[in-house]
Amino acid sequence: MKPFRIFILVIFIFSALSAKELEKVSLQLQWLDQFQFAGYYMAKEKGFYEDLGLDVTIKSYTMGDNIVDIVINGEAEYGTGRSSLIIEKNKETPIKLMAAIFQASPLVLISKQSSGINTIKDFRDKKIMLTGVETSASIFAMTASQNIYARDMNILKSKDKMQAFINGDTDIISAYFSNEIYTLKQNGIAINIFHPKDYGFDFYSDILFTSDSEITHHKHRASNFKRASLKGWEYAFA
Repeated sequence: MKPFRIFILVIFIFSALSAKELEKVSLQLQWLDQFQFAGYYMAKEKGFYEDLGLDVTIKSYTMGDNIVDIVINGEAEYGTGRSSLIIEKNKETPIKLMAAIFQASPLVLISKQSSGINTIKDFRDKKIMLTGVETSASIFAMTASQNIYARDMNILKSKDKMQAFINGDTDIISAYFSNEIYTLKQNGIAINIFHPKDYGFDFYSDILFTSDSEITHHKHRASNFKRASLKGWEYAFA
């Protein structure tokens, strides 16, 4: 066999032996696509996951999804969630919290200035609209600090709380300070903002988590997923 052909054969065999098959895993998002998930998309698009041996599928949110159940049941290896994950952890739900992407939760409550709902004490007997299974420890800690509890409000669920708020079908909605407030201001709607951190509840948000099972059986993989994800977030913010 000619030397060049031998060289090519050796390179081919070496590449085949050294190539490592990527491990397929998935990440379940807690909400619809927006910047709050940019780091994960960057980690995928820039090859950060692949560099650490992972083939990652990012699964979009569907209304009504219970992200914790999806991860525990193995339908996704990893998930993102709000500060309510801390409550789940305290209830001994078999999950592991891996990283808090947002150091302060952007989730707030808002009312129209024209509604006369100017303080949390005004929430009593009012309609408050959340989306899907959205819960937040910071939101309800804030209201409870003013002696207003879930039982004191008419809590509604809706697929389109923003439009319901604009139309006057609800008195109060939860919103992300990072984008939904801007949308309302663009529509010329004057609002009151009730931010948990103004009441002493400055919680983490958008927490990356996994199941106890994933940590037990694939600790190295979980570590690589976290490393690549954080690298993606560093790129996104930069």
